Amino acid sequence: MSFHMPITKRRISHHFQYSIWMYLLLAGLAMFGWNLIYTTTRYQPPEPMRVEFYVQSSIASEDALNALADRIHEEVMPEMEMVTAQAVTITDDYYGDMQMTVWISAAQGDIYMIAKDYFDRYAVGGAFLDLQPYVDNGSLDVTGIDLSPGMLALDDPDPGQEGKHLYGIPADTLTGFYEDQVDTQGMVLCILYRNGNDEYSVKFLNYLLTHLR
Repeated sequence: MSFHMPITKRRISHHFQYSIWMYLLLAGLAMFGWNLIYTTTRYQPPEPMRVEFYVQSSIASEDALNALADRIHEEVMPEMEMVTAQAVTITDDYYGDMQMTVWISAAQGDIYMIAKDYFDRYAVGGAFLDLQPYVDNGSLDVTGIDLSPGMLALDDPDPGQEGKHLYGIPADTLTGFYEDQVDTQGMVLCILYRNGNDEYSVKFLNYLLTHLR
């Protein structure tokens, strides 16, 4: 784009009339570039300093889930830099499997509450942490919960991992979630094997088990 001398009002008007799309394009590219730079360079707390909770639900109240995460942050783990909870929508089995595969492969999130069929598919592949040691040492209070739906055997276990292990905790009894518009029937709570923060993921999960029943 160029101006021809001498510059007159008529030439300026003509220039913008036929070149306005260039300015709009440049403005759009500038905004996109700024957003990209901000997104890629903004500070993100390291894995050991954050806890993320993913809830499979299409109607859950994001405000209520954020309030829950804030409460756990304040009461249980104030030393963490970031504690979040968010609803995720899984539309169908085909795309749901792709979503879950991407999240798990990228170690995205720490604690999940997902439908039993999704839990079964990924638990047998070793996607989730064995919770039995934390039940045994008292870190997880599962009093009165039927744990059998969360007991599964791995498809390809390493030596010492044969047989069934506790990879998830049924969430049916956590009726406190109903206030957040989350139906817990048929849902399972689990922790990603590659969560990067076992200790605080377990603390977060135990808060759910002890405060939302």
